[in-house]
Amino acid sequence: MSTPRRSFLGRLGALLAVGAVPSTALAASSTSTEPHRDSAFWPDERWLEAIAQGEHRIFVETGTLTDVIGFRRTVNYLDAMKNDYHIPDKRLGVAIGVHGGAISLSLNDALWAKYKLGERGGLKTPTGAAPTAHPFRTGGPGTVEGLTARGVWLLACNNSMRRLSRELAGTADPAPIYNELVAGLLPQFTLVPAMIAAVGRAQERNVPVLVVG
Repeated sequence: MSTPRRSFLGRLGALLAVGAVPSTALAASSTSTEPHRDSAFWPDERWLEAIAQGEHRIFVETGTLTDVIGFRRTVNYLDAMKNDYHIPDKRLGVAIGVHGGAISLSLNDALWAKYKLGERGGLKTPTGAAPTAHPFRTGGPGTVEGLTARGVWLLACNNSMRRLSRELAGTADPAPIYNELVAGLLPQFTLVPAMIAAVGRAQERNVPVLVVG
């Protein structure tokens, strides 16, 4: 009898062979309030398989949005390994997991504008106004695009996504907002059931975990 893990990897291989779409696209196609539950990729652990194969590995967990410390510390790690230890990015297995207040880092510009996520997070532009678009999506090494270009896996906590949807909904039904948030997940992010579970899974594969707030 095959184990659940082997069954998952078997499905993964078959889907990749035919050019499977990313997990975020699979999620967005469902109308369920738990859109990932009907997918063979839930939970999607391709990130875990990838980082566990790195010669040097680290999982950075962060719930802090204000100074994107998780992004900054990861850039420091990548640069130190490359410049001082002479180990290129391709030999590393690196993931960043966002949850809590940092969950906004996983959402697109339209959601930042609609739900005033910059204002909610206490962020300010150089002019003193709250940003109306994702300020850390692109434009430098410590951004979503800069990090993924170096092979870093980005994870978003589904529990935090549900919590944010409840906060935004107030007394209304949070399900439509939750679905909207999931549909607006940046394509560079993988949604995981709970960040604490992702951390545990990484530790099971001998990936060191760094909590940075």
